[in-house]
Parts: sequence; C-alpha cells; structure tokens
Amino acid sequence: MTVNTQKALALTAPVDILLVQPPIRDFYLTAKRTLPGGLISIAAVLRAEGFKVGLLDALARGKSRPLDLPRGWQDLAGLYGPDDQSPFALFNRYRHFGYSLQSLGDAMRGSGAFLIGISSLFSPYEEMALATAEIAKASCPDATIVLGGHHPTALPERLLAHPAVDCVLRGDGEATLPLLAHALVHRRPLEKVPGIGMKRTDGRRHLTPPAYVEDLNQLPPPAFDLVDASRYARNHLSSLLVTTSRGCPLDCTYCCTGAASGIPYRRRTVDHVMHEIARAADHMKIGFIDFEDENISLKRDWFLSLLDAIHRFFGAAPPELRAMNGLHPATLDERIIARMRPAGFKTLNLSVGTFDAGQQQRFRRPDLRAHFDRALTAAGRHGLTAVGYLIAGSPGQRAHSVVDDLLALARRRVLAALSIFYPAPGSRDFDWCRRHDRLPEDIARWRSTALPMGAAPDRLASTTLLRLTRILNFMKACLDQDGEIPMPAPVRVENFDTTGDRFAKGRHLLQGFLYDGKIRGFDRQGRIFAHRADEELADRFRAGLDAGSIQGARRGCRKVG
Repeated sequence: MTVNTQKALALTAPVDILLVQPPIRDFYLTAKRTLPGGLISIAAVLRAEGFKVGLLDALARGKSRPLDLPRGWQDLAGLYGPDDQSPFALFNRYRHFGYSLQSLGDAMRGSGAFLIGISSLFSPYEEMALATAEIAKASCPDATIVLGGHHPTALPERLLAHPAVDCVLRGDGEATLPLLAHALVHRRPLEKVPGIGMKRTDGRRHLTPPAYVEDLNQLPPPAFDLVDASRYARNHLSSLLVTTSRGCPLDCTYCCTGAASGIPYRRRTVDHVMHEIARAADHMKIGFIDFEDENISLKRDWFLSLLDAIHRFFGAAPPELRAMNGLHPATLDERIIARMRPAGFKTLNLSVGTFDAGQQQRFRRPDLRAHFDRALTAAGRHGLTAVGYLIAGSPGQRAHSVVDDLLALARRRVLAALSIFYPAPGSRDFDWCRRHDRLPEDIARWRSTALPMGAAPDRLASTTLLRLTRILNFMKACLDQDGEIPMPAPVRVENFDTTGDRFAKGRHLLQGFLYDGKIRGFDRQGRIFAHRADEELADRFRAGLDAGSIQGARRGCRKVG
C-alpha cells in the first residue's frame, strides 16, 4: 500500500498495519536525515509475513509553522536572541515540522488497521510521539497502539504510563512487530512476544529484554515504494538512507549504541547492502546516499569491498556518498581515502570529539590527532573536503578547551562542526547525569538545541561556542572565495550596506568581531545588533587566531592579525 502525501496523507486502500513517523517540534529540522528508513525496513518484513502495510510519514512535508516556546523555555529566547539573517545566526523560532496531528488523525480514521506502530526514536521528542498515540487511539479505538524505537527500548515505563499506549517494543522492530501482529491476529498471549513491554490487567508492567535481529542479512530490502521520494530529494534526485551495520563495539561515554549499551554489533555483507541499493535504484534516480552507521569504516577490508561494489554499480557518475554519523579517523588510511572519491564521497565527516587529552579520557576516546591529520592530508591529495566534529557542554568539559579545539581546526584545512552534548539514554554519560541529578526535569529539554547541561553561565558558553564555530567557518569561506580574511575594523552602521548580499554583510560583521570581540547579527531590515556572548571565550578565540594561522576548507593559509 502507498501513501499519497500530497493529498493530506490519504491512504489509497485499507491496511492491516499502519506505521507512523510523527511530526517534530524543535528549532530546526534536517530533512535529509528524517527519511523513515527504520519504518520501511519493518514494513518489508511485515509484508513478507503477509500483512498489508501503510506508512504515514508526518515529516514528508516541506512546510512548518512557528510556535511559542514551551513553558519554562524562555531562557532560550534570550540566549538565541532576535531573528538574525547573518552568517553567524543560530536558532530563532520554535516550530512544528510536518503535518498536523489533525491531518494524521484524518488519515488514520478509516484505515482499517488493527495495529498502529509509532516511531519514537529520540527521548526528547516523546511529546509528539505520545500526541500521535493519542490521536491514533481517538481515531482508531479498536486498534492496538504500540510505540517502538530507541526511546521505548531505553525507557519503556515512561511510555507505558500513558493511557493511549497499549504496549511498547524494545530492540529491533523487525524482530518484534511481526510477532506482535501474529499474536494479535491469532489471539495468542502477548507476554510471549520477545522485546515487549505491556500493561497487565492488575496494573503492573510486563517487560522483556530488548530483541534484536541476529543476522541482518536475512532482512528483505526496505519497502521503498512507501516513501514519497520527492520529499527527500536533493537537486531533483532521490536520497537514500542505508544502514550497513547496527551497534558499535567502541565504548564512547556519550553514545547510546556502543559497547556499554547492550546493543549487539552486527554487520551486513557487501552483497546484501548492494542488493538494497540496487532495489532502490529500480524505484528512483539516486543522487545521494547517507550511511547511517555508527562506524562504517571499522572493518577496512569490508569497507573497501563496499566502495568497489558501489563504484562498479554506478560507474563514472555515482551518487554523492556521506557518512553523516561520522567516520572514525583511526580507521582511515591512504588506501581507503583514495577509493572513497571514485565511489562517490566528496566530503569526510570526521568524528573528533575533542583534542583535549583529559576530555578524551573522560569520553573513553583515543588520541586521534595523528590519525585526523593523516586523513586530512590524504583527503587533500584526493580532492575531498572534510568536516571535523567536536562536542561541547558535556559533564565536566571546560568551555576553554572547546575554544582550543576550534583553534586546532582553524589551523587545519577542514570545516568545524560543533555538537552540543545531550544525555542519551543508554549511554554512560546519561547514567552519570542521572546519578548526579544533572538531568533536566523536563525530558524535552534533554535535546541539544535546549542546551541541557548546566546553569545559565554554561548555556551562554554553549551558544557562544556555536557562534564562534560559525565565525570560524565564515573565515574559512572568505579564504576559499577571496584568498584572504578581511582585516579588523570597527563596525560603522553608516557604512553598512543594507542592500548588499549576505556574504558581504558577513564580512563587515567579521571585521568588527576581529576588532572588538563582539558577535553581531543583522535583522531583515539590515539593522545591526549585538548577541549575548561569553566575552572571555570570544577573547580567547581571537587571541588564539592572532597567535597562529588559519586555513580555508579548500585552499589558503594566512596569518591573522
């Protein structure tokens, strides 16, 4: 069965099982990362078991609508500041992304589904998952409402406390949902379904351990026809999300899928992955593939075989390949990087975390500096750009060390990406936060955009670090485009060209920052204003730039000051 998202999510025919990706409320949404890959994989298994399956993808919509900040979030308005049109802008408006709950309810009503499975991947977004469960229960009162994903796997009791949730599934949906569906059809005891959490008639909870697919090569190709590919297109070509492995054997403290999580590490064969890609190519013109693995290059010979297979399949015009969850620099060498470019990689997303030795130990990460530099050197030789991913705001992490991390990236031919730490259930850091009473009381504030850790000074430091990252990347863009960075100069409102392009205006504001350390933006009318910022961090960043040199992402190296 298919979904016509252009007609208010209307199902074309009755179904047995309805899978739902809820809408999201947040400051921003990265559409290319919301393709419901997990749901269409589960749908394929359900179809193989003889069920008619429909998919309601509430995020298959390009529009959003602004909302007031949730109660108790007003501090973020002051930190993120007014609407900024400059290159140094962060978030501004809190928004509802995707279709409305009413539209979802209208689509569910009359679907004929006896089972409705709702995706709940991330704990801070449980509000919309539960609101979707409420509308599902109201629209289809006879259907069994089940939530699955990482959130119910890690915190099943929270979701079972909600009256609209009949049960939760823990672990891989492909291993659990078909068995639940068969149990409902044949009126078998649900308690025997592996990975289930449910309410007993006496009010107690029945919980079983998470269930996982042991051999991922037994899974059929995802049901690509259920997705409106046009909603996830890039440059008029379809995007594909592929996961070649699940889990990770590493033990990084901030990760909820690593060795400490209890999720087993499993990898698919290259032939199985290529069969999935080939099936997708039958339905769509693929222009972009994101590999969602936690560590796709961990097994080097396997990764080389995959790169060669992709190159053979697509030939001289492959789609762009990315590994947006990050590549571990220690797993990359000259031989691998040389083969990545002809296979379709244009950019290396390199997982760094930090260069600070003490913080590396706290993260349980090795010293990656030599590996990182080796990867950057090889990337330059083979025409690839790179992005280095850092973490800020984690328990015990000093903001000064993050400034030093940014300065380390300034001196390298790489863009900087900064992620604000968030406590992910199932990770060692989450357990630490819980033991030390550091979790925000409102679960929705566990997300990174809500700056979850620390008191007000720490949150101001986090927003300052985010803006410094944007300033750094803008400086690199100036080098790449113009071959130079504009010299420090005072900001003079009378000299500000309100009709100029955004980049030209950004240069003017950058000159001001290099001159006096103030981080400024401008509104839609071109009026300049100053953002709140941690002056000590901004001054440390400027001083570090004065003491060293900066490289662009593609070219140039120049002394600052």
